[in-house]
Amino acid sequence: MGKKGQIIFKIFFVGLLIFIISYILSSERVALSLALFTETKFSHFHEKALNLEDGLTVRYTLYLPPSIEKKKSLPLILVLHYGGTVTPYFGKDILVYLVEPAFQSLEAIMVSPDCPARTWNNPISEKAILALIDNLLANYPVDKNKIIITGYSMGAVGTWYFVSRHPGLFSAAIPISGVPKEAISLENNPTPFYVIHSEDDELIPLAQVKKFVQEMKAKGVKVHLEVIRGVGHYEYDGYVEALKKTVFWIKKQWS
Repeated sequence: MGKKGQIIFKIFFVGLLIFIISYILSSERVALSLALFTETKFSHFHEKALNLEDGLTVRYTLYLPPSIEKKKSLPLILVLHYGGTVTPYFGKDILVYLVEPAFQSLEAIMVSPDCPARTWNNPISEKAILALIDNLLANYPVDKNKIIITGYSMGAVGTWYFVSRHPGLFSAAIPISGVPKEAISLENNPTPFYVIHSEDDELIPLAQVKKFVQEMKAKGVKVHLEVIRGVGHYEYDGYVEALKKTVFWIKKQWS
């Protein structure tokens, strides 16, 4: 290789080396930015536990919006998770991947407790959730007139149950992919419902939901049914956009 060839080779090698170093530094910056974004996002989620006088402990994931220190009062959104084997902070996923992305604009405090019993619609769960709400009202700037309840699948069953048992506590209710498995009474109940269901739900037929909604409407219950497509029962994160669309409806109830 002549001198000219050696010079060309050195220029090529130096250029390649510069490219590799620049690529590595750029990748590190991207990774660092992603890490900082993830850390910032999840820093608003807190895993907590409330010990009740009867010895029962309620685990819950709490989301506190960035604006909490600036606001005198904020909405509270109670999130009831789906069924399954309840491991510690089982309700966190539905809060992180469905409810918080949909309700960011509401600047709300959000809480997703772990079900303390086999289902939401029983006295143990009821007592625990009411105690949790009281605790949040006592320790955070919650607007009592802006408490919302939502739930998915088993959590939707719990949503219907809690509203039927405590008329006036919730300013709005949003059951997703679920209907009551037992008779409930909603006569003269002021809480409005926004029901979301997929026509592709393979576990709970849409026809069953439509029938129940019509029965509730006939009894004077304020209920709206929103039907979506292309989402199966076990794809809860596919409901983000549908849930996000309820924000306008929620604000209308508050006004």
